[in-house]
Amino acid sequence: MNYILLIPPILGAVIGYVTNVIAVELLFHPKKPIKIFGFKIQGLVPARSRELTERFLDTLSEVLTKEDFEMVIGKALDRTVSENEIVFKIEKAFESIKDTAIVGRLFDNLSKYISNAFKEFVREAIVKNIASNVDIKEFVIKKAEEISDEEIERLFKKFAKKELRFIEISGAVLGFVIGIFQSVFMYFMMR
Repeated sequence: MNYILLIPPILGAVIGYVTNVIAVELLFHPKKPIKIFGFKIQGLVPARSRELTERFLDTLSEVLTKEDFEMVIGKALDRTVSENEIVFKIEKAFESIKDTAIVGRLFDNLSKYISNAFKEFVREAIVKNIASNVDIKEFVIKKAEEISDEEIERLFKKFAKKELRFIEISGAVLGFVIGIFQSVFMYFMMR
């Protein structure tokens, strides 16, 4: 007789787990809309991929600023063209005449001037110009149009694997807890 009291927690755990697994799958499946009893059913991501992309871009545009792009581009430019590389190329160009004392001092001053000019003016202009022409929204929309629903599902599941698993397990735990309350209620009702 007391074994009957184990049924609600166990059944609740199974139902909670299964319904959450189904809910997670319904994020991505079915890919194409299907009709069941007159209702159109389609996975959330395939049905609203464009809207989700636009919301993501709106959020991203609130976070990323022109200054962020300037910093990223500036660091990339600094790594690509370092001061030493510029001086080295100038040295190579003037190597044959650098040996004379006057030309040597002139060369040293010229290379320092060019390096400083690059750092202060050219780099700044290049970075600001490129940053003002970066259109992250256009880039992300283009990429979103190229990626398949299967790839979105794979990436999302890879990114949120632990969180999705937590949702599934928490359904089982919640179902089990509710089942315990039902069993306690049944126990007192049977007395």
